[in-house]
Amino acid sequence: MSKYSKQFKLKVVKEFLKSGGQRRVAHLFAVNHSQVRDWFLAYQAHGPGGLTPDHQRHPPQFKLEVLQYMTKHQVSARPAAAHFGIRSMSTVLRWQKLYNEGGITALANRQRGQQPMSQFNIKALLKKPVSELTPAELRRRLEYAEAEAAYLKKLEALAQSKAAKENKPK
Repeated sequence: MSKYSKQFKLKVVKEFLKSGGQRRVAHLFAVNHSQVRDWFLAYQAHGPGGLTPDHQRHPPQFKLEVLQYMTKHQVSARPAAAHFGIRSMSTVLRWQKLYNEGGITALANRQRGQQPMSQFNIKALLKKPVSELTPAELRRRLEYAEAEAAYLKKLEALAQSKAAKENKPK
């Protein structure tokens, strides 16, 4: 949800259009002056609908189109974001950085959140004879055995330290 309602943004933009001076209007409504500019540009490009943020994912081709528009028209991220109805110029700047580092493939939408854990059944792996295991399965079985041994060592050390504390004369 947006911090400011569409009605509030429209009120700020109309005051800016009426009296001018983005810093004065920003002070009057207690908002950042750059937000007044962003809202005005969005309103100028798309009317009142431009003040409603869109929370959509854009395909790589659209992102490239925005970057090409910036180059062709020699504009910065702020007017380009307003022209295409993108809520934040930082989004366009992030696309530009990604494109400069990795081309159009870097603009592909990434899946959010953690990747699901792979379905791995250690019990089945332990039941298989060693001669039938693939190198990857052997490596996984070794990692499991090492983790198990480290856990048991830690448990033994903890039990010994607890016993030493109990036997310590007071």
